[in-house]
Amino acid sequence: MTESSFNELELLSHEDLIIEALQLLLKTYAEFTRRREVTKDFLRDLCRFSVEAQVWYILWESGGSQRFTDILLMVGCSRSKLSDVLRELLRVGLVRMVEKRYQAVSPAWLVRIREPNKRKP
Repeated sequence: MTESSFNELELLSHEDLIIEALQLLLKTYAEFTRRREVTKDFLRDLCRFSVEAQVWYILWESGGSQRFTDILLMVGCSRSKLSDVLRELLRVGLVRMVEKRYQAVSPAWLVRIREPNKRKP
């Protein structure tokens, strides 16, 4: 048998194979994390252009539901402006009510970005 006919993986021990597999998984995880951070940074910067986008981003980033007064403190606009913004976000379906609190509703394309490990049906 010649040296060129050896498969490189046949020469590796089980431990070496496990280490290589773990290194590949860590590199993949690091790339997913980097992409998520880039997406979050992009959305944060993009959402600074309007109060509506800023409110939606705050709700989306928190992942949970927020009280009106908490949103008001984070956004720093008037109560009437925030009421108008939340009413509009509710109307277009980007925000929903959860027990008298507001929660962002993510468009389908954003859910795929946020959860990259989920397989498409």
